[in-house]
Amino acid sequence: MPATEPRAGAIPRPLDIREAVAISSVAGSRSFKLAAGMLNVSQPTLSRLISSAEEKLGVQIFSRGWSGAETTPRGDVVVRYCGHVVTALDKAQGEIGLDRPGAPALRTNLRTDQLDTIRAICSEGSMTHAARRLGRTQPVVSRVVADLSGRFGLAFFRREAGGMVPLAPARTLVDLSGTIAYHLTRMRAQLRQLEGEIVGRVSVGMLPFSGQDLILRTFGALTNDHPHLRLVCVPGSYNGLVEALRRREIDRIVGIMRGPDCPEGLVETHLYDERFTVIARSDHPLHRSGRDPDALARTNWIVAPHGTPVRGHFERVFSDLGLTPPTQTCELLSFGSAEQMLVDSNAAAMLTYSDRKLAGLRPDLARVDTGFPDRPAPIGLTRLAMAEDDPALREFDARFRAVVERDA
Repeated sequence: MPATEPRAGAIPRPLDIREAVAISSVAGSRSFKLAAGMLNVSQPTLSRLISSAEEKLGVQIFSRGWSGAETTPRGDVVVRYCGHVVTALDKAQGEIGLDRPGAPALRTNLRTDQLDTIRAICSEGSMTHAARRLGRTQPVVSRVVADLSGRFGLAFFRREAGGMVPLAPARTLVDLSGTIAYHLTRMRAQLRQLEGEIVGRVSVGMLPFSGQDLILRTFGALTNDHPHLRLVCVPGSYNGLVEALRRREIDRIVGIMRGPDCPEGLVETHLYDERFTVIARSDHPLHRSGRDPDALARTNWIVAPHGTPVRGHFERVFSDLGLTPPTQTCELLSFGSAEQMLVDSNAAAMLTYSDRKLAGLRPDLARVDTGFPDRPAPIGLTRLAMAEDDPALREFDARFRAVVERDA
């Protein structure tokens, strides 16, 4: 769920150290489960820490993505500064002599209210005055210091007639408090800079071959004009990408349209047409006998998996010819890998190409003239029928259509 915006005029509540560490851990592991194990807390506790941080900041930090917990564009800002906080904690760890084996880690054993207590005592020079400044009782303040000393095995103050004298560990924690406050203030300032910008995630599932370069051209244009968008390309099989789309791990699928076989709840929009095309190495013998049924039957064919439009077209063509050539199923997710495999093998393959893509075919490959039916392969964009589009997705759709009209 999106985070709740802070009330207008409300004093922002600062992130606690535990929240900053939790955010950094989830971002680093991309998993709530793994992060909980790293921090030795339960997943519900970790989720509460993240939710508390999101409520304080009024932003959503993480969303569910293809590869786990993904940061949102605003979450990227939060994670960056939380990483600075963790770095400061680790630096202070060594400065106060806690870099020895078995020493408790500041990042998992220090809280913001404890830092505030140390800073108040250093500033006031008295437990009593510090308690008054913090709005607490003097016994509570004394207990915080005693707990810190016991947990870390360090003395933070020396009591003298004139008051409490801070020792080196206390002075280090005061410096740490200032560093953390600086980073968290900078974080809020940068979040304010994103107001009015187009932010959000555009995650596109790419079916093998079709339109992949057009997606990347669109992403390049979006990067130039909207640097705070989170852009994700996910190559995969149709069934896998459909399930990811239903789980909202991705937002669009681009590839050969399924037409009447499009799954329920999804909507396809036609973009342009490619052609089913037979390709082989430029010196392949099939170039001299591509219309000879016997030669076609003797050729080894690399084919797409069953259930794909390319495989369906391949089977229909050879069924009409009464041929059953030797085939090897190979699921490759990009033109580059498929074409390189053909260059290095004696096989032919049926792929889909636009006229532009075929005109730019690498010189060590060539189209085979087979006389097969010239059937188009319609390329389209698939989305959830009931999903609401945010400004980021509307911007992608508009840019992608423009790139298709210009370059497809």
